[in-house]
Amino acid sequence: MKTVNSISGGKTSAYMAVHYPADYEVFALVTIDDKKCTPKDKALVKIVSDKIGKEFIATAESDLTLKAVIDLEQKIGKEIIWLTGRSFEKMIKHKGGGLPNQEWRFCTTEMKMRPIWDWWFKNIGEVVKMGIGFRYDEKERAERLTTSFKGIVGKSKTGNRNKWAELEWREGYFPLIENKVTHYPVKQWADKSGIVFPDDSNCVGCFHKSVQQLRKNFEDEPNKMQWFADQETKARWKKEMGYNKIKKVGLQQDFNFGEGSGCNGGFCTD
Repeated sequence: MKTVNSISGGKTSAYMAVHYPADYEVFALVTIDDKKCTPKDKALVKIVSDKIGKEFIATAESDLTLKAVIDLEQKIGKEIIWLTGRSFEKMIKHKGGGLPNQEWRFCTTEMKMRPIWDWWFKNIGEVVKMGIGFRYDEKERAERLTTSFKGIVGKSKTGNRNKWAELEWREGYFPLIENKVTHYPVKQWADKSGIVFPDDSNCVGCFHKSVQQLRKNFEDEPNKMQWFADQETKARWKKEMGYNKIKKVGLQQDFNFGEGSGCNGGFCTD
């Protein structure tokens, strides 16, 4: 059985890629079309454009995530396959203008899982053993991992419509859980790795994150956080309050920042 590691750009999945390598290392990037959020480093923009095979404008994740994945590739001495689907704006439009939130969580499915599934269907097409960067101190997340996915497998007989099917495509593999690796050794390794990881991983405005983390991200990623606030027109991302109100909340200095996200799909991990 072929093996695939799902890389998120954070410390934990990077640790997994270094210590438990797979046949394929894949990274799904969430993109946005707002040029105000384009990295100032033109060389970085060129590298990412080459990696994803199309023009790169910006990402909803930290730009440090891009650099971390590039540096991780050098460390493991092996290609990391970069994948991306529709931009966040196009996905919102495709979903009828609604935004992902606690009740309707399409973002991980459509912008992380689907690009990887599409790549898997085209290039592998048989059940794989997928390495997921869940640590021993968060092992409950592994219990909710899904092993099937519904995607486009061809065209209808008339050729006018896509043909969809739900396929078993992966078995979950959790090397950090199996080897009882917790946050502490991962952080120790990350601090010595030479890779600069973002303090807060995954999409900077993810609704899974606490109000205080989002407020901190307004300090660190003002353009991207404003992009999230600007999208909030028809539905609220957070139950507690809207993003423009979060921007005005007082910053709690003793808060434990850098929490990542709480998705259980195996593609958004810290």
